[in-house]
Amino acid sequence: MVGVSFPKPNEMMTSPNSLTVENLTVFYPKSKEPALQKVTLNVEASSILSIVGASGSGKSTLLRALCGLESPTSGTIKLGGKILGSSTKFVRPDRRKIGLVSQSGDLFPHLNVFQNLAYGLINWRRADRKPRCKELLEAISLTGFEKRFPHELSGGEKQRIALARALAPRPPLLLLDEPFSNLDSKLRQSLRRLTEEILRKEKTTTIFVTHHPEDAFATGDSIAVMDSGTIIQCDTPRNLWKNPVSPVAASLFDQVSQLPSSNFPSWLRANEIELVEESHEGFGSGIIHEIEFLGKTQMIYVKIPNNLAPIIVEVTSEREFRIGSKVGLKHKN
Repeated sequence: MVGVSFPKPNEMMTSPNSLTVENLTVFYPKSKEPALQKVTLNVEASSILSIVGASGSGKSTLLRALCGLESPTSGTIKLGGKILGSSTKFVRPDRRKIGLVSQSGDLFPHLNVFQNLAYGLINWRRADRKPRCKELLEAISLTGFEKRFPHELSGGEKQRIALARALAPRPPLLLLDEPFSNLDSKLRQSLRRLTEEILRKEKTTTIFVTHHPEDAFATGDSIAVMDSGTIIQCDTPRNLWKNPVSPVAASLFDQVSQLPSSNFPSWLRANEIELVEESHEGFGSGIIHEIEFLGKTQMIYVKIPNNLAPIIVEVTSEREFRIGSKVGLKHKN
């Protein structure tokens, strides 16, 4: 497995940029259920781990615990073998030296671009600050923007500056909390590629939280799937796509339908189902309830007897269907 592994403890100690999370549990005050429950994760130095999960699955709580905004009820967080948080030890957020980029970027509005970038370099030699800022502006293709203020920047430019600011002091760990969510699709893709290029060049260990499956697949060396405060699967993108452990894991990356209980497999992706004549031998038949045209493809929703949710089938846009038509359903060979 690339990026996420389970090395021996002495191997993790050799790299200051490796992250180890062991049985991390976090309770919020007055809550009976844990926000995180026995989360265990090892992230190798210089690798990128994508984290995906539905809202409320624990993604944000995990990031808050890593950067010191939440204290563990039990378990430990180690960076380079040094304990940052446990039930008995707590390192303040400002002393963890962990970079964070949020959805909004959170640039200081009263500081210009250069001042924002230099903010985290207060402990650097003065002579080294300007070259570092210049280097990062070149990397994000914003040379000449030093004197601009945040209100003079576009959304994509703000996010690039926020990324550069977080990377400026060369943190051992960078946390990306859905940094592209507020951007349009084309800009998100270009910024995602630029971000990955910079992270690889800087050799920064990174945890990237996203709800866009294509971002998780394209960027992460590995992907961790969270559900109900725990990690239910962690694997390489290719292995996770081929062998999701459950419909919950699969549904985060594609449309998934639960099949009638007598069928095996018990669920299928939308592109693994074929629409056939009603009389054709398959796993069921029903009536087209809804058609969702998406351009290159279309999603056909089929209601079948004794199944609460419709079966979702992905077909090419060239084929034409009508709501109310009777069709058969077959597992593609």
